[in-house]
Amino acid sequence: MFGSFDFDVIRRALPYLFKEGMTFTLTLTALAALGGLVFGTALALMRLSGLKLLGRIAGLYVDFMRSLPLVLVIFWFY
Repeated sequence: MFGSFDFDVIRRALPYLFKEGMTFTLTLTALAALGGLVFGTALALMRLSGLKLLGRIAGLYVDFMRSLPLVLVIFWFY
């Protein structure tokens, strides 16, 4: 069944997959976490500010994002 499959290709690609792939994944994760922290803090400060317009804009954004199904957002970005 596996007689014609070349497992050497996988063995040779493992260093690239782990080094490059893991580096990209961890970098993307760190940037997304940092961006989410900054954006979330800005939204929270807008909600807590004394200006009603800023609080309303932040509230509308949060309500809009909470009402979207996650699958729909994944399809949009795909």
